[in-house]
Amino acid sequence: MKQLSLVVASLALLTSLAGCEQAKVHVNCVTTAAPAVECEVTQTAGKSEVEACWEFVAECGNGTVVSAPKTCQKVSNGGTAKVTIPGDKLTNVDKCGGDKPPKAKLTNLTLNGQAQEQ
Repeated sequence: MKQLSLVVASLALLTSLAGCEQAKVHVNCVTTAAPAVECEVTQTAGKSEVEACWEFVAECGNGTVVSAPKTCQKVSNGGTAKVTIPGDKLTNVDKCGGDKPPKAKLTNLTLNGQAQEQ
C-alpha cells in the first residue's frame, strides 16, 4: 500500500449521557506501512467515559477508494486511547496507487451513539 496522508477528524461535541457535562473528543488517524491505520482518541473536555466511533475512507491518487468498517474507542478522564485498524479490514488497499497523495478522512462520527457535525 502506498502511504496514505495524515487524517484528522473534526472535534466531536456532545453532552455526555452521564449528567450535563460537555464531552469533546479529538480523533487523529495515520496510516502505516504495515498496512494499517493507527488512530488516537483524546478526550479534550469532560471526564465521563464516552465512546467515539467513525469510519475511515481514503481516495488514492488513482481513484481507488480504501475504506474500513466502523471503528469505536472509549476514552475517559481526559485521557488518550489508541486503536489500530489492521490491513485485513481495509478494503481495496492492494489497489491503492497513483502519483498524487491519497486524500483521507473520517466520516460518520458519533459520540455515545449520537451523530456529530463534520
